Amino acid sequence: MYSNEQLIAIHNSKIGFEFEFFAKTDLKEVKESLTRTLNKKIRIEEKAHSDFSPSEDVFKLEPDNSGGSGMIELVTGPLHFTEAKLIMAKTLKWIRENGSTNDRCSIHVNIAFNGSTLGPETNMTNLDIGKFVLNFDEDRVYEEFPNRKNSVYAKSIKFVIPLSGMTEDSSGKTIWKNYMFVNEKYYGVNFTKIPKGYIEFRYLGGADYEKKYNAILRMTEHFIVSLYETLMNPQYTKKDEAELNKILANHKNVINAYKSYKKFKEAYPKIKLMIDLKTADNIIEMYYVKIRDVLFKLITEGGLVEGLVNYDSDVSRLQLKGANLEHCFNVTGIDLVDCDIRGNIIECDLFGCKVNDSSLIKCNLFGYTEVNGSKVEDSYVSRNVTVNNCYVFGDMTVFSGEMIGGIFRKGRATSHAEFKDAEIIEIEKIK
Repeated sequence: MYSNEQLIAIHNSKIGFEFEFFAKTDLKEVKESLTRTLNKKIRIEEKAHSDFSPSEDVFKLEPDNSGGSGMIELVTGPLHFTEAKLIMAKTLKWIRENGSTNDRCSIHVNIAFNGSTLGPETNMTNLDIGKFVLNFDEDRVYEEFPNRKNSVYAKSIKFVIPLSGMTEDSSGKTIWKNYMFVNEKYYGVNFTKIPKGYIEFRYLGGADYEKKYNAILRMTEHFIVSLYETLMNPQYTKKDEAELNKILANHKNVINAYKSYKKFKEAYPKIKLMIDLKTADNIIEMYYVKIRDVLFKLITEGGLVEGLVNYDSDVSRLQLKGANLEHCFNVTGIDLVDCDIRGNIIECDLFGCKVNDSSLIKCNLFGYTEVNGSKVEDSYVSRNVTVNNCYVFGDMTVFSGEMIGGIFRKGRATSHAEFKDAEIIEIEKIK
């Protein structure tokens, strides 16, 4: 049960929804039917993420092929909580009767508060992301939507890492300045919307989400109350400090290892360092200060605990072989060889890797790499690379591999490319 203060916060929230779904009729008929059902004006946009911002009176419909050809997104304007509940109920009922959803479909919940009633403290620009992350009960969401727990579209926000290898345990407000929290849109909470005055929650969705009105309503209230409590109680408690210290304990080894190569070897005996494929301690010690920041990021942001790490001094680039990177927050600008990967990979070259439930951006994929259930954006995919049930897109995409299932949204393909049961929306053939 909610307290009176929490109920006041709920009823003074402003809620916007983004419904992704498939319809049985074309976009024009969908617009006319939803206009009658919701009693709102609805605009049809030519492309996804159009510049038009919906209002309380005018919503928008736009194509969103991230879930497959024909997927539609209905975006509402910010609504007072009571009306938002009604709009949600009507829209879900409409989808049940006139459309469908699959595991790529989501319902995003955008939340702001009525500051004139609740006070200036509830302005989203006041939100301390770190405090919210530590206090938010994410398990409640996964209890209602277990299929979203490992979704590449709504990854867990419970990821906190030190910004510096020299970070030490401390107390007080300044502790938060030493840590990095998620700030990218493909997480369960999209904090990049804060400058626009609201927060986007991306956890909810999946096949048949239109049948889960009560669960969606419970989670919307959970999001509202969680935000409100953090905004109204910005001071850091002993509980917050204990939670962060518990997370810090996971980084104790890497903080010590940052200080010297000797301590690194003691802390991570299964990570073997090389410089230009040389293993002599005196050579590695010479370069350790130069490579330790990148190495630190691999351990804290990539989850590295075992593997061969070589620093190629000719090109000033790190190469990693035989690693299991199952929880990558962010791995950027290295070569990955024979690695198992799950997470966010940016501007990396992959050779013979196995990739699952990941987001690959501006990467080059070579040598029998296999990618499953992932988003592949603006990347080069060479021959002998297999892409299974993925979403491939981007103006810079060049595809020469084999694609089985999934969606090729946009890009170029060479004559070597093979497509089996893949849905091709926009493709340019090149020699």
